Amino acid sequence: MYADLPSYIDVRKSTGWIIALSIALIILGILAISSPVIASAFFTVLIGWITLIGGVIRIIQAFKARPLRGFWWSLVVGIFYVIAGIYILFNIAASVVALTFAFGILFVVEGIFTIIMAFTNRTGRGMSWLVALSGIVTLILGIMVLNRFPFSALWLIGLYVGISLLFNGIAFLFAALAARRAAAEYLPRTDEANY
Repeated sequence: MYADLPSYIDVRKSTGWIIALSIALIILGILAISSPVIASAFFTVLIGWITLIGGVIRIIQAFKARPLRGFWWSLVVGIFYVIAGIYILFNIAASVVALTFAFGILFVVEGIFTIIMAFTNRTGRGMSWLVALSGIVTLILGIMVLNRFPFSALWLIGLYVGISLLFNGIAFLFAALAARRAAAEYLPRTDEANY
């Protein structure tokens, strides 16, 4: 009867990671909201380093896989990544403006897909409204970023990323807690699920 269902213990383990991630997102959101200029610069520098390191890895990978096809393509892409990473790190203000526009588009797309997910997956049973609210808030933030672009670009990224992190953290936390409550009510608490 329970062959296809996870056990209550499996659900608790899985939701434990989601709860930990939720708390981390909430903390990061509060930090970003309280210091939006620093958060904007931090996110930009982080993206610069990720791009630079990704480019170096791509170049190394191109030489390691040289006998295979695509050496020149991988090498050129890696070089462009390195150049982009260096540019971001040495031109933080211009990069913040460009990233403001990119984040505006990202938030619009994320908001739309989160709203769709809330209604199609019914995440967290009765708590899908909170996931939908998170998507609506993220969508509105994206529209506001694009509407006010490029003014106030320095603080918009930090503030909006902080708000998005905070709402996503709250939504994930409530969804995980709802999943735990449902598992406690409907799933077996022992290894009965294996029979």
